[in-house]
Amino acid sequence: MRFIALLFALLLASCGEVVKPSDEEYELYYNHLLLKAYFFKPERIKPFSEYEGMEIDEMYRSLGDYFRGARYTYYLPPTKADDKISELENTPKYLSFGFERILIGDTLLVVSQVYPISPAAAAGLKKHDTLLFANGVSLTGKNAVLYKNSDSKFDSSTTFRVSRGEDIFMEKAEIQNPTVYLDSLDGIPYITVTQYKPYTNNPDGTYAEFKEILQKIKNAPTAIMDLRNNPGGHITHCTKMAAELVPFDSELIVDVTHYYDKGKGNVIDTVHYFVSDFLEREGDGVNIHWTILINGRSASCAERFVAAVKYNRPETVIAGEKSVGKGVGQMYAKTYLGGLAYITCMQSYYPNGETFHEVGIVPNNQDASVLTKSLPKHKTEEPVEFGMYEYRSLHQWE
Repeated sequence: MRFIALLFALLLASCGEVVKPSDEEYELYYNHLLLKAYFFKPERIKPFSEYEGMEIDEMYRSLGDYFRGARYTYYLPPTKADDKISELENTPKYLSFGFERILIGDTLLVVSQVYPISPAAAAGLKKHDTLLFANGVSLTGKNAVLYKNSDSKFDSSTTFRVSRGEDIFMEKAEIQNPTVYLDSLDGIPYITVTQYKPYTNNPDGTYAEFKEILQKIKNAPTAIMDLRNNPGGHITHCTKMAAELVPFDSELIVDVTHYYDKGKGNVIDTVHYFVSDFLEREGDGVNIHWTILINGRSASCAERFVAAVKYNRPETVIAGEKSVGKGVGQMYAKTYLGGLAYITCMQSYYPNGETFHEVGIVPNNQDASVLTKSLPKHKTEEPVEFGMYEYRSLHQWE
């Protein structure tokens, strides 16, 4: 009824002439509907009449959805919407061979990672290979430093000579970065998770990467997971990954979420997530004793993951620094004109009803330096916003 009333109000001018509402006016009202349906603090949303004439993002900004200086509820115009959605859902895409290398002794280039889906993997390059030549050019000595960081210095088609005595031919292709890396520390599996994305070097995303690595190490008695500087990501991936580490009968996390239902209208619902919601049998990480590393930049979905594991497996060692304390999540949806609405729609809780939002997760072992001092550091993109869920709502407006 309010929508009909708005249309009549816009159609009737004081002189009695019929005036069709502009697309911009309708877009503002449409975004007001989205905020009413999804925003997790509905008491902050004023009647539409108080927003008329505002810029759309000014209405979003007025809700004051800030945490540690970052704003999490905002609007982007149509010209920026698709790029932002791609950024939220994907790791970067670029032309590359798909392997990383480290410098040993300032004179040798050694392969530290081979991306599973890449020209390097297809050609047979292996982790720990030493690179000697590229199209006949030496990669040792001073050249090792020159060729360490970027594939752009290599020809698009390159034959690498490696220390095994083999020549390996590769052609650059468009690849995506992985988000999960496997190393070892004194024989202990060491997994780094940089973020949680639906689409990565594996087309099924971060969870699929993690599952493949878990299957490789599932018989290990202990393992380390590094979530330091992990800003978060897609809620399904981090929650399903947690399900792999805790007993099958466990409750993982509880969300209080706001959304729109065609039959019920605006709904505030409490959703309990269990391992059985994601897996058909006990996960591959249940019998491994885990040490999880966090710091003051571990946020959002990284914290959600740790919270679920910590609650269900209190013997887990959490080492490092207190995490950020971002226990709220966002949905995103296209708007009437094709803009992007990005709205905080939920808050997360431990199964016992406690929240880690604005609290953080406190390690039970503060000293992580012994575990991490000798490990390579993986490159990861800087997030545009600090520590956010990327949560695709099932209730998008069409």
